Formats: sequence, C-alpha cells, structure tokens
Amino acid sequence: MAETTTIVLVVFLIGAGCIIAFMTAVALSSLGKPLPQAEVSRMGYAARKWWARILGVAVIIAFAVSVPWFPYSGAKVLGSEQHFKVVAQQFSFTLPPSVPSKTPIVFDVTATDVNHGFGIYDPAGKLVAQVQAMPDYVNHLRVDFTTPGKYVVRCLEYCGVAHAQMQSSFEVQ
Repeated sequence: MAETTTIVLVVFLIGAGCIIAFMTAVALSSLGKPLPQAEVSRMGYAARKWWARILGVAVIIAFAVSVPWFPYSGAKVLGSEQHFKVVAQQFSFTLPPSVPSKTPIVFDVTATDVNHGFGIYDPAGKLVAQVQAMPDYVNHLRVDFTTPGKYVVRCLEYCGVAHAQMQSSFEVQ
C-alpha cells in the first residue's frame, strides 16, 4: 500500500511540475511585444488542435492500459444455472431455504412494493453479491457458492421504517 501511495505522489509531483513549468513559460512569453489578434488566433487554434490530439491519444492509452483491471472479465453468460425466485417486500424476503454448493446459481430478484437491496453475506459476514430488487422488473444475480453454511440476506436500500430489520437467510449445502 505504501508503494502505491509513493507512486501516486511521484506522478502527482511530476505532473504538477510540468504544469508549473508550462504556466511559467506562458507568463514569460507575454513579456514581449504584443502580437496582432490574427496571429494570436492562428497560434491558439494550432495549439488547441495539437492539445486535442495529445489528449485523445492519452485517453486511448489510459483506456487500453486499464482494461485488465475492469471488473467484468469474469462475467458469464446465463445458461445451465439453477434459477431461484426471490421476492422482496416490506420488510422481508421470500427466498429458497437452501441452495446447492459448487453449482452455478441465479437468483431472479424482484420486489412487490418499493426498491430494495438484495445483499448476500457469507458465513463470515463478508458481502458476496448484491443487486437491486425493483417492482415490475427481474434482476438476475449469478453466484457460485463454494463454501457451505448459512448465508444471510440483508436489504441494502432504505425501504421504510423497518429497513434495519429486513433480513433473511438460506443454507448452502
């Protein structure tokens, strides 16, 4: 973590130094004889054209470099998974009592009244997956359970006065 912080600081300082140097050069260039407006406009449009190109290339490079860290590389297409219907309503969940372990599971999540959050916590209390439960819409949440045990489901969207007590559970066997 300290190494990452050091890298960020160094990059920031280099960037800040470049900006300060550029602004100093601009300030020093204004000390000379004033240029006619046509010349200033021509130079401004040329600088803007190059700046747009440089910025475009930088954005493309940043995108290409960051692709490996996108969170979607593990996304899988729905197919032969077991589907379980989940219905959220104030202030409870209707869900299966148990689901199999080491089997692709898809929770088909909806709500009957208002928006709810559907957050699944593993036996250690760590958030495993979450999705919105919305009226008149079904969200499909794919989860692969590898650890058997009791999983707790909590509402993650404020849904009313008893929101804090809205939770349920199921067993992974």
